[in-house]
Amino acid sequence: MPATLNARPMPQRPANGLLAWEATIGYLRLQYRLDASLTLRAVANGDAIQWNAYAVWGQNTEQVTDKLSMPAALRELWALIDRKHVIFESREAMLRRPSNYGDDEWLDGVTRTVFNQMIELFQIACAPTWALTIIYEPVEIADVRFQTRLTSDRDSMDMLGQGATLQAACRDLLRVTAQMHIQRRKRQTSENAVQQSS
Repeated sequence: MPATLNARPMPQRPANGLLAWEATIGYLRLQYRLDASLTLRAVANGDAIQWNAYAVWGQNTEQVTDKLSMPAALRELWALIDRKHVIFESREAMLRRPSNYGDDEWLDGVTRTVFNQMIELFQIACAPTWALTIIYEPVEIADVRFQTRLTSDRDSMDMLGQGATLQAACRDLLRVTAQMHIQRRKRQTSENAVQQSS
C-alpha cells in the first residue's frame, strides 16, 4: 500500500489581475506589517488617456508613468517591482502575483463595464481634460478600501467615490458625476432659454 502524502492543495490563482494586485498589497500589509497601497491615475487630454501606477509599502515606492492603458500600467508596475524587490516568501504566496494576465483579464466583466461607462461619462462631462485617481488600501473598514477621485478644470470639478470594491467605488463616483452633469445641463438649458427670450 503506498504511503499517504500530507500536502495541502495549492491555492487558486486570483481570477483577474486586479484581484491579484489586491492580494499582493494585502500580503505586504499582513506579512511585513507595513502600510501598503496601490494607486492608479488616469490623465486625459482630449481623446488621449495616459495611465500611471504607483505601489507604496513602508519606505518603498515604485511607479510607472505614461502608459496607454490601465492593464499596461498595472502589468509594467509589477514587472518593475518583481525585478527590484523580493516580495513573496513562499511558492504558495507567489500565486498571488499580478502577472501573466491578458489585457482583458485585469477586471471582471461587470466591473469592466461599469469602469468603461464611467470613463465614457468623464469624456463627455469633463472634456477636454480630466484626471481620475484610484487608491486601494487593505484597511479594516471595507467600505473605504477603494477610493476614487475625479478632478477637472471644467467647473473646478472635484468628485469623490468609495467602496469595498473597485466596482462599488466606480458606481459611487459615476452616480455623483452623472448627477453633477445633469444639473449642469439643466442650468445651461435654463440659461439658454433666458438668453433666447431676451
